[in-house]
Amino acid sequence: MRFLPIVMLFACVAFAADVSFEGTLDADYGNHLEKDFVVNNAANQDLRLKMNVDLDENVRAVVGTKSASTYGNGTGYSRIRHRNEATPIGSDERWSPFVFDGISLEWTVGRDLTFIFGDMFYSFGSFNYYFWRNPDNYAAILPTQGMRGLGARLGSDGFIYIGASDANSKSGRIVASYAIPAINAVNNKFTIAPMLDLIKGGGRSHRYTIGIDANYSRSYTDLNYALRSMWGMHPSHGSYVNTFTLEPSFNYKKFSLASTCYWALLSDETESNAPITIDDTYSPDEKLIYIEPSVAFNKKYSMGLGFEWHKKPDDSDENNWFLIAPTGYLYPTVGVDLSFWLSYAITKGKHNNPGFGISSAVKF
Repeated sequence: MRFLPIVMLFACVAFAADVSFEGTLDADYGNHLEKDFVVNNAANQDLRLKMNVDLDENVRAVVGTKSASTYGNGTGYSRIRHRNEATPIGSDERWSPFVFDGISLEWTVGRDLTFIFGDMFYSFGSFNYYFWRNPDNYAAILPTQGMRGLGARLGSDGFIYIGASDANSKSGRIVASYAIPAINAVNNKFTIAPMLDLIKGGGRSHRYTIGIDANYSRSYTDLNYALRSMWGMHPSHGSYVNTFTLEPSFNYKKFSLASTCYWALLSDETESNAPITIDDTYSPDEKLIYIEPSVAFNKKYSMGLGFEWHKKPDDSDENNWFLIAPTGYLYPTVGVDLSFWLSYAITKGKHNNPGFGISSAVKF
């Protein structure tokens, strides 16, 4: 599989197909100061590449590859503003090899309809919050899942896939989502997106996931605001795991305000059911409140001051902590974002940890 992109490339040259490339690169450097100013530094990256082979104006073959750092329990790339979730800069896991990341054949038969055969990936309820933004690791409803089969994309906000799950060799899956435009004016929009993921044959502790992602936005000349709310549910241990998320945002001229509020509805152990814990959700905290006001000085530079509160189910002091993070945002050109941040983590009963770092995101 590792040579498949190269084989495809030579095949494209031979048949004079139209070949293009696109991708994303996230890279970070962070330095977290321990007690007595002992340095604890880290550097992570996530590189995704896609080769698009346009056989004509309607038919395309897509080959993907990726290289991502691992961290913590090896689940994948992470932003590193949080000191406990970073890859040490000298770790072998910082440099992961390129791996095959799917192949598909796409046939666009109309403006809002594209049929797909091959590898398909999707997630439900990706966060806007800085640390949880990559849905490969965390999501309000369901993180990135993979399958191979048949599918259809419905416009830019809908899809239905059916095929073999990557959970194990005996499971199949059907998944669907579509954003319904309840209000669709130029400066006033409201969409509701129901989501369903149904799996048969094992591979997960639950058989299905359902969710709703509702988005409302209103824009004026100088004032814009939006409100996003999400609910997700799946069965586990004979009970149901419910998560709730609210993400309001607001901007007036050069001032902006963004926030994420997340709550997982957990349960205590009963005689008939096992307890619902954060191991049954797709986030590292039971509760989160993140808020960041910011000011844009011009189109190239802005500054924000982030506040975070994190709480895990355990009521011990170390699982209830705060983070303050002043951040400068630089936009050198289209598709390139840089952020320079300071952080100060406050945990009751433990040493407080200052830090600083640089994060970058490139889309090409």
